[in-house]
Amino acid sequence: MDLPAIFPFIEDLDRLERYCKLPLHSGIGQIAGHGDPNHPLTVAFSRAREAMGDSRPDPTEQPFAASFLIPATRNCLLFFRWPADCPLSRNFGHGLTVTGDSPHGPFRLKCPQFYVRVTSGAWEKPGWAIAAPINQPATVTYGDDRPVVMVTATINNFDFEYGNVADGPKKVLRVQASGRTVDFTWRKERVQLRRLVDAGIIPSAALVTFSFEAWPGATDDELTGFAHHVASLCYYIVGQHTGIPVLSFLDKDGRVVRRTIAASIQSKFRPGNILPCPHAVDGLPQLFSQCFDEHVRMQASDLWRRLPLLYAAVEDPPYLEQKYATLMMAVELLIRSSLVEGCHLTLAEAESKTLPALIGAARGKLQWDVPKHYTEEERYRLVRNAVDHGNTLPHAPTQVRHDFDKWRLFLIRRILIRLGYSGKVASPQKGFAASSPIDEFSEEHNSFRP
Repeated sequence: MDLPAIFPFIEDLDRLERYCKLPLHSGIGQIAGHGDPNHPLTVAFSRAREAMGDSRPDPTEQPFAASFLIPATRNCLLFFRWPADCPLSRNFGHGLTVTGDSPHGPFRLKCPQFYVRVTSGAWEKPGWAIAAPINQPATVTYGDDRPVVMVTATINNFDFEYGNVADGPKKVLRVQASGRTVDFTWRKERVQLRRLVDAGIIPSAALVTFSFEAWPGATDDELTGFAHHVASLCYYIVGQHTGIPVLSFLDKDGRVVRRTIAASIQSKFRPGNILPCPHAVDGLPQLFSQCFDEHVRMQASDLWRRLPLLYAAVEDPPYLEQKYATLMMAVELLIRSSLVEGCHLTLAEAESKTLPALIGAARGKLQWDVPKHYTEEERYRLVRNAVDHGNTLPHAPTQVRHDFDKWRLFLIRRILIRLGYSGKVASPQKGFAASSPIDEFSEEHNSFRP
């Protein structure tokens, strides 16, 4: 048990801990179960070991050295090791507990489910395995239970350049969400991390945290739900996944009481923001003030629950065809949900309509402004059909990219209008950077062609 904490990656410890979202925690682990004991392969291996006189103990019967951390660009990693060979295989496990010490004091990790990604070979001693929490968040508690006063969320891929707190640090951007103050704050490593992601040296990073006070009587579930609603509204602002890999609950002295660790979906970092000036009064503060409550209500509806995730994924695929297909799925979902919500069509009727029919219904039944430059030469339909059926693009890639950018801006305009936003968004003016009112759908302010 005296071996280095993250064996066999001892030499990589400095790299893994640099800019990490959660520093190394080390201790003693125990698991309740691993794999399916009744699976034919498991039974066969057990019988083979018995026949060879292999008396290794069951992994659930022996404690082992364990540690975990959250690196700068990934989700949580769990490191296990044994004095002899590794008793685990690449499989699911459950009921992991780790107790030990950390930079924040004594801790206890509870991980309901995990998956073993890689293990040592049979010839390697000591044996080791690397796993990750999966399907459910893990929980880390520190010391005795204490009242929670503040909650701090580490958020992936969200960033801002300027704060708006006049009498405080310039690196704080303050908004109001359901009447509660939420402060977005640069992480201390933000400047260097931003350089690394802009240069493409690392794919993603947590550049910012946000914090809010716990209200009297709030449960952990209520505080967690509020934090995730804040983070998911940010999907729309930066157009990528802004999940929370670690959520910290703090006491009155700023000490951590407990944390939840989640396997959040990650996008490759992309600079940019739908708001022309996020720190201004009519930027992020206005958007949160006008849209947060409606966003929470929409997330409780089956019609709208998938929209933030789908919008965040539009730019994630590597190829233009995949991006376009994802974009049109989101456009169709938006129009269908709007038609059903407005009682213009049943869900079955809306799902049976083609994209041109949905756009026609948006113009007619919903009275949406969809100028002809969006549907010119029916390029949107021809490209959508081509990418959905694996055919060659019917137009030059530059034309498809221009149309893609135009429809993506149309989509976020309509989403924000639905949320109740009345401000301005970043948009082109004859192909150059500018801004325009949220309900401006003219070609001049929506065409990305120079």
